[in-house]
Amino acid sequence: MVELFLVALLLFQNCIITLGSASHHERLVIKIIHYDSVNSPFYDPKLTLEDRVKRMNQRSEARISDLMNVSNNLKEDAVDVRIYPAYTSQFLVPLKIGTPPVPQILTMDTGSVLLWVHCGYTIGGEASPAPLYHNAHSSSYEEDVYCETSICDLMTLRGSCGRISRRCEYFVKYATGKSKGHLASEVVSFKSINETEVTIKRLIFGCSIYSDGANRVSGILGFGQTAVSLISQQNYAGFSYCIGDITAVDYDSNALILGGKPIMEGASTPMFMVIGKYFITLEKISVGDKFLDIDPSMFKRIDHQGGMLEEIRSVIGTTLEEFISERPEELCYYGVVTEDLEGLPTVAYHFVENAKMEFTAENLFKQDKADHFCLSIQISENKKIPMPFSVLGVWAQQFFYIGFDFNTMRMSFTRIDCDRLFD
Repeated sequence: MVELFLVALLLFQNCIITLGSASHHERLVIKIIHYDSVNSPFYDPKLTLEDRVKRMNQRSEARISDLMNVSNNLKEDAVDVRIYPAYTSQFLVPLKIGTPPVPQILTMDTGSVLLWVHCGYTIGGEASPAPLYHNAHSSSYEEDVYCETSICDLMTLRGSCGRISRRCEYFVKYATGKSKGHLASEVVSFKSINETEVTIKRLIFGCSIYSDGANRVSGILGFGQTAVSLISQQNYAGFSYCIGDITAVDYDSNALILGGKPIMEGASTPMFMVIGKYFITLEKISVGDKFLDIDPSMFKRIDHQGGMLEEIRSVIGTTLEEFISERPEELCYYGVVTEDLEGLPTVAYHFVENAKMEFTAENLFKQDKADHFCLSIQISENKKIPMPFSVLGVWAQQFFYIGFDFNTMRMSFTRIDCDRLFD
């Protein structure tokens, strides 16, 4: 069977609510910001749709490189599909840290575990559009996480004792950079969609003294489920998120929900965890009413020799003229996705216990240029370093509400209009 690694996001909701670490919280909702949207501090009005798609491809490729580090920790016969908006800046979340509170803009990453920000005049934080957080200027900052503790000993943090003090020093590495510093605790707050300010009075975070590869943001917000992550520290029973049209720069209904009883809509399937990451099991794939006659071990195969790509090519046939892409092993056609693929059969992923995720043409193809579009599936391995999983990225997650329930260890997904969350 194919194991699908599903990676999550984050979400939160003019009064102030203060949270400790109780197992039940009021539901918090926050709008998350796509990197290229008009609400992003990195929005560039000069970029065309072609430019934005190219940048999204580059971020996806960087994320795949990051996943290579995960493959060594998975069993040899696993074939995984990983879903996420990630470290490489697909989605951003604003928050405030410290006393007085300092606004920050963080990249959301469900493939890592730590929330870290640039502290003081550090190497790597100069280019962030947000004000620089100075831990020395905050009255709520505390260095209260020490070496030789369970949190410091987490493999993913590579924690160690400081040379001068017993504070826990961390080091985390990503595909496009790294961060190092020490663990401490602070007051952190988020603004919900109803303008309520939600404050967490003590949150362990990484105080970064050096970083590269994430210089344009204030830091990283990790959502893997280990002791140091936000969701674990707050004992959340689950979370969910909804992603809308990421090609529309003015779309602002992308959302993440935390707290309360998890809302599990639509079909659900069992999930399990490996080194703080979420997996679900893929059993088969269908195109229209036809199930692909391929062995599960081949689900990751998306080259021109078989699997889903070959079936989609067969369905489209000679109706459209193929465009020869400069990128190797990429299936492209002349035309416009929203006009020329109206009759494309639904492609569905079928998971354990009859749960399925159905994709339309907008999930499967991206408009690379005005005159042609390409399949939004990329090779998730290379000849030198085979990767035992595939990546179901943010493009495929458009128009889906995805929920995680930690009590039942199940994941659900349903196709909705994310605007419903804000009615």
